[in-house]
Amino acid sequence: MMIERIRELMRVKDDIDAVKAKIDEHTSSVAHFSKEMESLKKELGEARALQQEMLSEMRDSLGMFSTIREDLSKEVYDFKLLKAQLQKKLLDKFEEELKQELTLNMEVLRKDISDYEEMKNSVKEMLKKTELAKQEMGKWLDISGSIKAADFELHRFARQLQQADSEKLELMRKIDTLERLVSKMRRGMPAMH
Repeated sequence: MMIERIRELMRVKDDIDAVKAKIDEHTSSVAHFSKEMESLKKELGEARALQQEMLSEMRDSLGMFSTIREDLSKEVYDFKLLKAQLQKKLLDKFEEELKQELTLNMEVLRKDISDYEEMKNSVKEMLKKTELAKQEMGKWLDISGSIKAADFELHRFARQLQQADSEKLELMRKIDTLERLVSKMRRGMPAMH
């Protein structure tokens, strides 16, 4: 009976040793898992810190991009404004120069027309005088037909008359040229108000 109890105690001791071994094994596993958990916690902490740092950098970058975008928008607006102002200035300057040029050309044209009218009137007056002189010369030629002594003088006067006729034809050609020139200039210029 005693031996039976000792055997039973030995079995219990073996069971306790087995349980103790299991507990030691579990304790070792728990310690190992605990270390791994600590390691994971550390890595997770580092990952969170890195994430926070990246988020902070992204916020800074977004702020910087926003500032750059605003600056760029302002620059584009200023450029468009400057472009519009330059276009207006160029257009105003062009209009002013064109107006001055047209005014100058109109003054020249008016003077040319005035000179032409004056010359035309002078030529008409000269033509009238030449016609009168020709008529008078015809009368003189009729009268002088019978006068031999005045023949030489009449020939000289006839030559002068022919020369006056040539000058008259030349003046008429010039008047015709001037009329064509004035007509072209009037067609080429805008109507005056």
